Amino acid sequence: MQGVLLLYLRTLIYVSLLILTIHSSAFSQRADSTHAMSKPSPINLNEGVSFEIAPHTGLMGRSGTFGLRLSMNYGSFNLELAGEQVIGNLANLYPLSVNAILNLSTRSRLIPYGAAGVGLLLTVPTATIGDETVSSLAVNFGAGARYYFTRSFGVRVEVKQYVTNVKNSRDQKDELLLFQGISLGVTFMVR
Repeated sequence: MQGVLLLYLRTLIYVSLLILTIHSSAFSQRADSTHAMSKPSPINLNEGVSFEIAPHTGLMGRSGTFGLRLSMNYGSFNLELAGEQVIGNLANLYPLSVNAILNLSTRSRLIPYGAAGVGLLLTVPTATIGDETVSSLAVNFGAGARYYFTRSFGVRVEVKQYVTNVKNSRDQKDELLLFQGISLGVTFMVR
C-alpha cells in the first residue's frame, strides 16, 4: 500500500511539473510577442455550450487502461460521462462514472481542472471459469489539465483516485479498496 501511495504522489508531482512547464513556456511566448495582447486566445469556454470527445490511455496500478470521456462544457463547469477498461491478469475492471469538472481557467490554451464523480466498478474475471462479475459503487476525485493546440484539438492528462467498498467473500468483512490512475489522451471540442 505504501508503494502505491508513493507511486501516486510521484505521478502527481510529475504531472504538476509538466503543467507548470507547459504553462510557463506558453506565457513566455506570449510575453515575447509584440501583438499578443491584441490577439484573442483560441479557447474561450464562456462562448456557450461545447462538447468534448476525449479518447485516452494510461495506467491504473500496473495495469494498462484505455477509455473514452464525453463531456458538455458550461464555462467553468463540465458534466462528463466516462468509461474505461483496465486490463488485468485475472480480471478486467470497467470503471463507469459521471463526473463534475471545475475548470480553473476558461480563456486559455491551458485549462487545469479538478474533478469528482460517482460511478460503478465492474470486475469481470478472465482467467477462471464460474466466477461472477462483481459490481460496486465507487467515488472518484482527481485533477488534470487540457492543452489546446487549436480551437478544436488538444491533449489531456489526468490523475484520479477511485474509492470503493467490497465485501470479502472469505471472512464476510467489508474492505475499502483504493485505485490510482493516470491517463493521457487527446480531446476534440465541438461547438
